[in-house]
Amino acid sequence: MTGIIDLLRNSLPRNAASPYPPPSSDIGYSAVLVVLRQDAGGEQLLFTRRGEELADHRGQIAFPGGHAEPGDSGPLQTALREAGEEVGIPAGRTEPMGILDPVDTSTGFRIWPVVCRLTSPVEIKPAPPEVCEAFWIPIAWLAREGRWKWKTAPSGGRRAIYFEPYDGRVVWGATAQITVHLLNILRRGDLG
Repeated sequence: MTGIIDLLRNSLPRNAASPYPPPSSDIGYSAVLVVLRQDAGGEQLLFTRRGEELADHRGQIAFPGGHAEPGDSGPLQTALREAGEEVGIPAGRTEPMGILDPVDTSTGFRIWPVVCRLTSPVEIKPAPPEVCEAFWIPIAWLAREGRWKWKTAPSGGRRAIYFEPYDGRVVWGATAQITVHLLNILRRGDLG
């Protein structure tokens, strides 16, 4: 993981602790924590499955995170707070690496993806009803050529829409876009 961590330290903007821009009346702000860990099989990313009882995005695969609250100073605080609430990751057990470009969703939110690594093992505890499952996917699996499919966006550009199922779980939408953005940074670093 040293190679990936060093690459991310040198490649990601370090402004995750910066404040949000002034509020906008037409878009809500949110942040997610893109969590990396190393295990015997290599580097992995943490994903969650949202609860089936939720009104919005039920059952979808996502990164831990959520809406900015009025007291949040910026994306880093939102992402760490939400990850603590949703899967029990203590802020003191993470090393923020930087932040990816924000992603605008069709539901009217701008998501700031904050990339971090776990500095020590953490017991991941999904918090129902918001999160019913948390699981890790190897970066090597995600990075394999042809693993994701593309769609033309209304603006004319291409964006990732979904990954092949991993153990029956499909990463799609904004979560797929964020994942592909991270993988492209790693690919440019010739790590995989």
